Amino acid sequence: MRTTLLPILALFALASHASAADGDKQLAQQAKAVLKTHCYRCHGQDGSIEGSMNFVTDLAKLVARKHIVPNDLKGSRLYKRVNEGTMPPPDEQPRPSAAELAILKKWIEAGAPTGEAEAARVTITQPDTYAAVLADLETFDKRARRFQRYFTLTHLSNAGLSDEELQTYRNALAKLVNSLSWGSKIVNPVAIDGNRTVLRIDLRWYVWDATIWNRILQEYPYGVIDDSVSARAVSVGTAAKQPLVRADWFVATASRAPLYYDVLQLPANLADLEKLIRVDAAENIKQERVSRVGFNGSGISRFNRILERHDSAQGMYWRTYDFDEPQANLVDRVNGGLLPDRRNIFAFPLGPGGLAENPFQHAGGEAIFALPNGLHAYYLINAVNNRLDKGPLNIVSDPKRPDRAVEAGVSCMSCHVTGILPKVDQVLDHLNKNPKAFKREEADVVRALYPGKEAAIKTMEADGKKYAEAVAKTGAKVSRYEVVSTITQKYEADVDLLTGASEVGLTADEFRARISQSDTMVKHVGSLRAGGTVTRQLWLQAFGDIARELALGGLYQSNLNGPTLKDNTGELDPLEARGDSANQWAFSPDGRKAIVASGDRSVRYYDVEGRRDIKRLVGHTASVWSVALSADGKWAASGGMDGTARVWDLTSGLEAAKFADHTSLVSAVSFTPNGKWVVSGSFDGTVVYWKIADGKEGWRAEKLGLVTAVAMDPQGKFVAVATQSALVLLDLADGRELKRYGKFASPLSAVAISPNGKWIAAGNDAGTVRVWFLGEDKAKFTLTGHEGGVRSVAVKDGGRWVLTGGADRTLRLWDTSAAKQEIPIFRKHVASVTGVAFLDNGTQSVSGDRDLTGLPWKIDKFLGAAPVVPKVESPKTPDMIPYAKP
Repeated sequence: MRTTLLPILALFALASHASAADGDKQLAQQAKAVLKTHCYRCHGQDGSIEGSMNFVTDLAKLVARKHIVPNDLKGSRLYKRVNEGTMPPPDEQPRPSAAELAILKKWIEAGAPTGEAEAARVTITQPDTYAAVLADLETFDKRARRFQRYFTLTHLSNAGLSDEELQTYRNALAKLVNSLSWGSKIVNPVAIDGNRTVLRIDLRWYVWDATIWNRILQEYPYGVIDDSVSARAVSVGTAAKQPLVRADWFVATASRAPLYYDVLQLPANLADLEKLIRVDAAENIKQERVSRVGFNGSGISRFNRILERHDSAQGMYWRTYDFDEPQANLVDRVNGGLLPDRRNIFAFPLGPGGLAENPFQHAGGEAIFALPNGLHAYYLINAVNNRLDKGPLNIVSDPKRPDRAVEAGVSCMSCHVTGILPKVDQVLDHLNKNPKAFKREEADVVRALYPGKEAAIKTMEADGKKYAEAVAKTGAKVSRYEVVSTITQKYEADVDLLTGASEVGLTADEFRARISQSDTMVKHVGSLRAGGTVTRQLWLQAFGDIARELALGGLYQSNLNGPTLKDNTGELDPLEARGDSANQWAFSPDGRKAIVASGDRSVRYYDVEGRRDIKRLVGHTASVWSVALSADGKWAASGGMDGTARVWDLTSGLEAAKFADHTSLVSAVSFTPNGKWVVSGSFDGTVVYWKIADGKEGWRAEKLGLVTAVAMDPQGKFVAVATQSALVLLDLADGRELKRYGKFASPLSAVAISPNGKWIAAGNDAGTVRVWFLGEDKAKFTLTGHEGGVRSVAVKDGGRWVLTGGADRTLRLWDTSAAKQEIPIFRKHVASVTGVAFLDNGTQSVSGDRDLTGLPWKIDKFLGAAPVVPKVESPKTPDMIPYAKP
């Protein structure tokens, strides 16, 4: 009997557990439905963020952020407010019913179950982002691409923010860029990817240019130069070194002076600003074309305040006169008589100085004016009308800012949520109650300038309505929780492990492990490992070191930007680099010499052993990105950002030939085996076969997509062309397509052909290498392991051995004949490996990196076979260069 009962009890327990789980799921769904009906419209719908909360239907976040405390009704802030009737606000309809309140109560008392777990979100990688931008650019005419710039929210998505939360950021970005615009229309950033985490703008929408964008980049602390093909193509297309910036950083930084002023291109004093918007304030006051409101207790200013409205070219222009607090004791002021303090507007409502016999004495103020698109711009001034980044604390303050100072831009937006805050005039009422306080002539002027409560309120409400209509066009709302200032506060909050990890492109667990492996990161952000936080400012200070430790790429330096295009729409050469740089290497068979493509516009004929230039080949007018060495070692070829391919005589160092019919970066060059012709490939989608003797075309292949690399068949039958999405073999005789491999998800970045012409290897930006046997459709081998894109590849005869260099700063030797193997990994490089080669002595290889460091490697022990004796014996490598070990 007992043995029969146990299985039955077990089945009953399982059924009870399943029933309880189903009950929790149903209860969670009911609670979510109540919250969506009554709370969602203010706390998430279309990015709305009342109460700084935009995730009210995310039950897990409500619990995680303590808005709901499981099994604790009193500790659950959200439930308390709903139960008390203060949420939704009393004037909101419909109201939660008793039955709906009971559902929330039951849900919390049941432990606030969250129901079904959401499916794990797919991480958006940096290559994904650049691929989306590149695809977007390809929808534009080439001339229009240089006006495009991009903002990213990918790190916030990877950190787990819901689409409602991300929409708040989109709204903030849209409102801010339009608030920094002199364009006549509201034009919002356009999402270009499926996740809507990459947003495009056109500089022309806001009357910006390359100078404005580069001014923004001067403040950008997260600039990393990505080493991928896609990133390079994006820079070429947009004519910008850094065409992407983080949207949250931009909102929090461009909304604050001085960047706020500089992007809006505002002058240094109020007189010049008024000229800009066609306002003659002094003449308007003389001719009584202004409307004033005077009062005490503005909430921002510590003493009394005057608001003054003018018509401007765009609509309205308001300015304030703010006053510091007068001293308690009266002093002898005029002709020995005691008079009220000139900071008292009820005694001195006329002015400013020079426009009244007894003018008030103000200490500064704020100007608010309509932009052509209907949004508002802000300007802080001192007593002599010079521009201020922050208002003085003894006059005005903003409790929402860390130092309580009123900051031009963000503080003004936070305060003036309705545009112009309606204020009731008290000056006219004071005059009417105290007619003997003023001379008759003064009283008449006061009545003309101060129209009274009703008229002033009506004008303010009309201006506010126009502003609200403009804000609505950005997707944001006129709300007590103004979206730009709210997102600024979120960005400025302390950084925790998940936030930091998402900002460097890792998961929380990966970032914790990487911190533990680095003494540098432990010193900077070690507290994150144990659940602590670091301030945003400390995170910014550490970001450069973190980026280096994680090999995220080269750090962007705004002071290295080069000349701009003639129309100031972008940089003449966004890929230019100064100092030692090596974008590609072409080694001699013995590895002693190399041709190096340099970012400083030169081609280096380089002594690898001596680590010095033999000659500098000068002629390119922009950075050089591709090089090749002829079989006899007498000639070098190069291609650059100037759209030219060139041939150089290495004996004299002089240019021997030039081909100038590409229209974009020449990313690949190669000599034919006889050394009389060159094949050049470009980002313009063309490959050209041209004769060195006269520079004339033999043939041209077009519409190949982004050409990234070429490799010549040693027998001179075909050329292999690596592109953005495919590997294409072209007949060397006439340029017709012989074979196509792909379409690949990640751009190809390097290609090589074995000396016998039978094997082709191509690497891509995802760190994968494929190896094909000529004539077969499917890749024979797929090699994976690089933690960054493959930048260079070489193949030994027979296709067994493949050598690769990567953006992860490693050199790897692959044995394609081994099913499983321990891949030798060489880690001496400190920069992306942009050139690799097997030496003809059969025992060594050589590699060069982007920092112009060339290293020889002893590899015979890995090959496991007798070295191949070259036809012509090469001198041995001198002892002065030690063999590096993996």
